[in-house]
Amino acid sequence: MQRDVLSFAIQIKAGRALLGWSQAELANRSGIARATVARIEALTMLPRLDTVGKLRHAMKESGVVFHDDEVGNGFSISVSGKAVNDLLSAARSAGIAPDK
Repeated sequence: MQRDVLSFAIQIKAGRALLGWSQAELANRSGIARATVARIEALTMLPRLDTVGKLRHAMKESGVVFHDDEVGNGFSISVSGKAVNDLLSAARSAGIAPDK
């Protein structure tokens, strides 16, 4: 398994966790089948370039952006303030975070 594919699988799992999304939610927002998301995360398939783009775009639209290290030593994640506020609002609505 190529390092880039492993890194991408980790990225989409981490992005989903940050956004509080299920595989189905990511699939719905990206226009990719949920089974495809699951296979990518399980490292049982190599995603096509357009699939990678759609998944990254869905996360970017929600405020999570991945930055690959040019030297191939990993990646970093940026989470927008809006994404953090959306998550906090959802947690408050669910009663799992205190009001301000």
